[in-house]
Amino acid sequence: MAVHTHLGSSRSARGRILAVVLVALSVVAVACSSGGGNGSKQSGRTTSSDDTSKDRGCNGSVESPSTAFVVDRCGRVVILRGVNVESSSKGATQAGAHLPTSGLAGQAQLHRWGWNVVRFLVFWGAMEPQKGVFDATYLDGVQRWLDWYEENGIHVVLDMHQDLYAWAVGGNGAPDWAVDSKGAPVTKIPEGQPWYLQGASAAVQNAYQSFWNPAPGQPDLKGEYLKALSHLVERFAEHPAVIGYDVMNEPSFANGDLAATLAIQPQAAAGTFVNPNLTAFMQAGIDAVRAHDSAAWVMVEPTSLLNAFPYAGDLEFDKLRDPRKGPPRLAYAGHLYQQSVHDGKGYPEGDPYLGTWERYRSAEAKRMDAALWIGEWGGADQPRMDVYVQEVTAMADRLMAGWAYWSWDPGGWSPVEADGTTISANGRRLLRVQPRAIAGTPDDFAWDPAQRSFKMAWAERSDAVGPTELAVPGELFPEGVEVRLDGRSARVDWDKDRSVLRLAPDRGRAHHDVCVAPKGSTACSA
Repeated sequence: MAVHTHLGSSRSARGRILAVVLVALSVVAVACSSGGGNGSKQSGRTTSSDDTSKDRGCNGSVESPSTAFVVDRCGRVVILRGVNVESSSKGATQAGAHLPTSGLAGQAQLHRWGWNVVRFLVFWGAMEPQKGVFDATYLDGVQRWLDWYEENGIHVVLDMHQDLYAWAVGGNGAPDWAVDSKGAPVTKIPEGQPWYLQGASAAVQNAYQSFWNPAPGQPDLKGEYLKALSHLVERFAEHPAVIGYDVMNEPSFANGDLAATLAIQPQAAAGTFVNPNLTAFMQAGIDAVRAHDSAAWVMVEPTSLLNAFPYAGDLEFDKLRDPRKGPPRLAYAGHLYQQSVHDGKGYPEGDPYLGTWERYRSAEAKRMDAALWIGEWGGADQPRMDVYVQEVTAMADRLMAGWAYWSWDPGGWSPVEADGTTISANGRRLLRVQPRAIAGTPDDFAWDPAQRSFKMAWAERSDAVGPTELAVPGELFPEGVEVRLDGRSARVDWDKDRSVLRLAPDRGRAHHDVCVAPKGSTACSA
């Protein structure tokens, strides 16, 4: 867990409480015990930095070639890769703008990487500060950001964010009126202690259980939350930037309170624990989105326990259904945080975390009939961080999965330094060639950092409209690029300002391949 100030710095206040509280507080628990004691709207989606979204055929009617892939409104497969925007929007109380403090002008820096998505944090308490009264001013502010992303060809996943449930108990997310801590006082952990230990406080625990497992006579706060999600979708279903909705960031303690969570740890480690309560909630979230938007992807997350260990997923994957007409548009959007890296202690050699994560999450996405999307991952600059970034991104390439790095906030873990413009060490590590939009079905792709070369193969699809696009950052190739397309040297259509390279292969061919390398390199000749 990251060091934070009011839930902010580096990964700042991520709600992976379940994961780390289990580790940290299992020791406490032992010590204490020894002492005795059906959507109707068809949403438009943008495609890229060019105007193909206005081309004939780009009306959102083309389905994905596989439920493993997300497509834009032109039917092109989009590998959604980018960054979370941003931790600064959380704030310390329910009051405030709850919009990114980096400002819209700073978003132009996203083009340095050629990224095609942001995971944009929104908050129940900011949307509905009073029960049944939605704040149009806040949502208008969100729309201004969405408009900018739409104008710049960047897709947006709207993330219903929470950590430690609510500001009223020391976290963020839920409005004050939706907090029932059963009279427990809000106590602060001692200065210098890890922020996540706040999750063990009675106020946080009671507030979570009042939400997830209300006692008779308590209000249905889950239902109120889903009404807010539905309102968010209704407001932005027609916005062309919005490609998806994340039902809830890092859900915690749906299975029960801290004691119940500690009790099921052996089952979780053995891969036998399932969470019907969380599964039902995620299904209700899917249904809430579909009440207003039949085209967007719905991102669902397992319990935050799984981000750090990782254990087998706790959702009942076979029970999750997308009620839309046509194939499901779901994404399994768990997070990826190797514990030592998250805590800034360096990436251990021979660590099994990534291999375990890949095995579990890829199989679970298939069981869910969903795309795989890493909604958060990252870490500070630390020993072997270059190896870690390369291994995570190489794994994502193998899985042809998208990701959103945590987080844009300048400084800390960010791709940019505190000045908002200078590229950071992590930002340099994230510079790579990768797909943005594929007018076909990808077979495989991979980036070779040693040679600064990228190769991809894909099958032609006649119903996909527009060019195939790659993110090709200009900072990686000061000498220029060499591109071989279908075995021949290709003329380059490369927008260096936006880090977008467009390909125009012979659409009459059944299969295509491309190689991108530095000018004068022999990497593409093999």
